[in-house]
Amino acid sequence: MKKTITIAVAGGLALSSSAASALDLHGLRPDEIAVWAAPVEGGGPAIGHRADAPVNPASTMKLLTGWAALNRLGPDYRWRTALLSAAQVEDGALKGDLYWLGGGDPRFDNGNLLSLLYSLRLRGIRKLDGRLLLDKRAFDNVGGADDFDGDAGRAFVVGPDTHLTNLKVAWLSFFNDGQGARVALDPPLAGVTLRASLAPGPDVPCPDVRAFVSIRNDGRHVVVDGKLPPACDGRRAYVNVLDHDEFAGQDFAALWAALGGSGPLRVERGRAPDDARELAVWESQPLTVALSDINKYSNNTMARTLFLTLGREAGGGDTAAAAERALREALRQRGMADVDALRLENGAGLSRRERVTARLLGQVLLDAARGPYAGEFESSLPIAGADGTLKKRFVDLGPRLRLKTGTLNDVKALAGYWLAADGRRLAIVAIVNSPRAAQMGPALDAVVADLAHDFDTAAMRSSASPRRPNPL
Repeated sequence: MKKTITIAVAGGLALSSSAASALDLHGLRPDEIAVWAAPVEGGGPAIGHRADAPVNPASTMKLLTGWAALNRLGPDYRWRTALLSAAQVEDGALKGDLYWLGGGDPRFDNGNLLSLLYSLRLRGIRKLDGRLLLDKRAFDNVGGADDFDGDAGRAFVVGPDTHLTNLKVAWLSFFNDGQGARVALDPPLAGVTLRASLAPGPDVPCPDVRAFVSIRNDGRHVVVDGKLPPACDGRRAYVNVLDHDEFAGQDFAALWAALGGSGPLRVERGRAPDDARELAVWESQPLTVALSDINKYSNNTMARTLFLTLGREAGGGDTAAAAERALREALRQRGMADVDALRLENGAGLSRRERVTARLLGQVLLDAARGPYAGEFESSLPIAGADGTLKKRFVDLGPRLRLKTGTLNDVKALAGYWLAADGRRLAIVAIVNSPRAAQMGPALDAVVADLAHDFDTAAMRSSASPRRPNPL
């Protein structure tokens, strides 16, 4: 099915030689897709089909959050995680409570926690005589993601938290090294039981250990059984366990014990007193590193945490509401249209309710590509046929195509950039909202490929044509 769409000539580079061109929807109905595309290097929209219709963007919503974060926080923004106490140290023992001030670092993992605890050990502290108190003042409201109850327990719906640690997953490490087939929980969390029934398996390749074992997990009890090939020795799989506070506290205790420490007595929540002193601090890598993880691997938990960080830095209470205000204000300051059509829930696209127009998302892409952080923004996007969520898609187009992907029930989306042979760029947004979305992925890809090919053809035609002098 074809849809005739008026194409505006922009910056001397049009997508068609005529004033109007047929956009092939490759079997999609016209009311199932919204499309917007424009040359980055000057000019207005080249293509717009239902570009002003509010649609569910799925994970392409992460582009708005990342763009706002770069512009409001800066690419070198870093999260701080600290351990504080007002207690004295005597004979290697902290004689009172230890406060863990969570900074909402979206990439805080066990390696970072070990570094933080090692700093504590360097102070000569080996025993915690008091409680470990989680200071969660950074986020007073983390917002939500409604209507995903059926996915509870899956890693992609793990919520944000001030003390997000290791994305709230533990690892199952599998071994088959002559001492029998076995599995260990890493770290060994006190509140999680692991029961395994493993036998040696056939001598075959092991690209994914889950192909040979069954893993059942209710958050507190993990059961593993199967036949483990020798090639699976050293392979790992993750499990989402416990709630945030339990995970953080038990992870802390396990890693502290691994460093030879003892304590704490128990884990609770509490706010550090004003006279508490810093005993250890961990500073994250810059925002650009987190943004790359968020966009290339479409990490919902990290994106929601970044969204809340916008709110925390904006201030004004209610972190989730402040985050929405900050993002909307960033859009308005840049003169974006359709801001009133924007509907936000968590800024990650893990939402049945979020809405954006293809035009607004496209305007953000143009602003990002023309702004001071263009390199940081574009480099965070998956590269076609190479990495992230595009590793196996658009292989024939290759690294000149960078797109953020989005997938939900009834939603398939792509948004990003195509680099023409002459160095000019095309910003592309294509979003399918339809009960048929799951089956229409190839059609969506074909629409985007057509836009890229047409832009390349126009670029070659433009470069081959004699240049006319500009009128005075």
